Amino acid sequence: MRPRRHTASDAELLDYARRTGLSIAHQVGTCKMGTDPMAVVDPTLRVRGIDALRVVDASIMPRLISGNTNAAAIMIGEKGADMIKEDAA
Repeated sequence: MRPRRHTASDAELLDYARRTGLSIAHQVGTCKMGTDPMAVVDPTLRVRGIDALRVVDASIMPRLISGNTNAAAIMIGEKGADMIKEDAA
């Protein structure tokens, strides 16, 4: 299909990729949740070392899931809201 058959060299393939490529992935993991040293937030979504701050979005996912991130992001929001309400009570 594309690039056309006449595009053969590595330089031409790279040029084609640069001109037409895009990301369709839903990026996650910029504020990884976990208990390891690389984790930014703990399992209760609290940012390590900062009081009264939580991250409640898809950035807490340690890895990209195999499906669309929409449902997972909604679930994270619902669970995060429940945690915040519990702490406020």
